Amino acid sequence: MIKKILFFLLVLSCINSNAQHARIFANISAYSHSDFQNNSFVELGAGLEVKAHRFLKPEIGVSYFIGNLEDYSKKDALGNTLDLRTSKAYALNFNLTPKISLYSKEVNSGDVFIQILPRFNVSKIGADRYYTVINQTKPSASVTTKETVSEWQHSFGIGLGIDIVLSDKSYDSLSVNLYYNGVNMGKALTEVNHSGSRVNTETVGAGISYYLGFEKKKN
Repeated sequence: MIKKILFFLLVLSCINSNAQHARIFANISAYSHSDFQNNSFVELGAGLEVKAHRFLKPEIGVSYFIGNLEDYSKKDALGNTLDLRTSKAYALNFNLTPKISLYSKEVNSGDVFIQILPRFNVSKIGADRYYTVINQTKPSASVTTKETVSEWQHSFGIGLGIDIVLSDKSYDSLSVNLYYNGVNMGKALTEVNHSGSRVNTETVGAGISYYLGFEKKKN
């Protein structure tokens, strides 16, 4: 997996040597999943975009996924809680996105353009499980144990959205995207919870990205 990450960096450096300009970006996304609290998990990320061509703007980035599963508890006939299980999943993700931007030659503030975002991921995925056996006579003496599972994974996802030009003087823009997430934290979650039903986080979501350009537009 480390070799894949180094390959991503090498690809970016090759592109950057011919790039007309570069921008940094930050993004936040939420993905729909009924097994998680609030029916979703989130991704926070940042990275660098380079302009290789008007229609091709590759990105390299790093992001962090996190989500908490719904708590699970077992009760007796009187309604007393016998045990409690809480678990969460998280992933450190390195991604390469050969973004296709359907830009025109003349770009003005307020213009909106379609973009396609195929994304190749290399992820370090983890899942934690906290299991508490409730001491019925002395709850403060209840015992909690923690289990952790981790793995490396590579995957593919894709996004489709719009990029909104924010200024006539700079290259700043705001994009709104729909995603199909390829980073699957479900295997680690299933393993750490010793569950017979498998969780799969390959799902759809939406996000926003802000791009900050350091280069000023020429009049």
